[in-house]
Amino acid sequence: MRLLLVELTRLRWRRAIFLLLLACVVVPLVLLVGQAWNTRPFSEADIASAKEMAAQEMSQPYLEEQIADCEATPENYLGPGGVATDCAQAMTPTYENYLYRDALDLEAMRTDVGAAAITILTGLMMLVGTTFVGHDWNTGSMSNQLLFEPRRLRVWLTKALAVFVTGAVVGIVVLALFWAGAAILASSRDVSAAPGLWTTIWETQARGVVAIAVGGLLGYSLTMLFRSTVATLSLMFGVSIAGSLLVVAILGDAASRWVLPTNFLAFVLGGFPYYDSSACSYSPDGMVSGNCEQTLPMVDGGLFLMVIVVVATGLSLWSTQRRDVP
Repeated sequence: MRLLLVELTRLRWRRAIFLLLLACVVVPLVLLVGQAWNTRPFSEADIASAKEMAAQEMSQPYLEEQIADCEATPENYLGPGGVATDCAQAMTPTYENYLYRDALDLEAMRTDVGAAAITILTGLMMLVGTTFVGHDWNTGSMSNQLLFEPRRLRVWLTKALAVFVTGAVVGIVVLALFWAGAAILASSRDVSAAPGLWTTIWETQARGVVAIAVGGLLGYSLTMLFRSTVATLSLMFGVSIAGSLLVVAILGDAASRWVLPTNFLAFVLGGFPYYDSSACSYSPDGMVSGNCEQTLPMVDGGLFLMVIVVVATGLSLWSTQRRDVP
């Protein structure tokens, strides 16, 4: 326990880590503020501007021509079953047509902004993990630490636990603040959640906390393996960009199932839709006539991520035990 407290103190006092942890708090809150602004109710000025644009549209000479054409061939404008008497009402612009803004939707927020917050927190915690131990390798202090505690496995596990606990605490606190703010925002706008939605939201956040904490552990494990912050960051960048492109180049249309973002979101959200050409159905003329989407289950996404973490952790432990420490 004493060694764990020492590692937590060392982690807390790193300036770079302090900035990363500050970003963990600020960025999700900025996302929440942006969501509140983008879904804000229409003001009187917005409605007045929309009415003005509708009036300008109604004064255009081509509107009468379009209505006349519609009355001549209503099926071309209103679809099968359209009647000429409906043309004037259907084609006359109203101010509501100029008011377009998404309303606050908690379910959409869970899969959109909420998922983005978890993804960003996971990435930041990976940076925390690699920055924390990368400093020890870059400065050579790792060898000094092993003089006081020569049991390498214990040192590895203690540092890993410090990063994991930090990630879990950050995830719990920040996501709780995020959704508390979302609940207050929804209440202020009289937006009610569907039955069972809050249960689904909290289940998503629980998996998000696991992803955030494990993300920090993964960043730590890779840096203990490579003994270099730069090498770990390069690998992260390569996997996120070049890795996905390589999978697409090899697997083609089937690649969506095996890229990292799809599996990550499947685990966090409890399932995630992806494009699968083998699921498409075609009409006799060769046109796509069915749904080409498949849903990746949460368990499959979690297993995919677990394999990556287990392999990286195993290699890191092996390297710590076998390689010389400069």
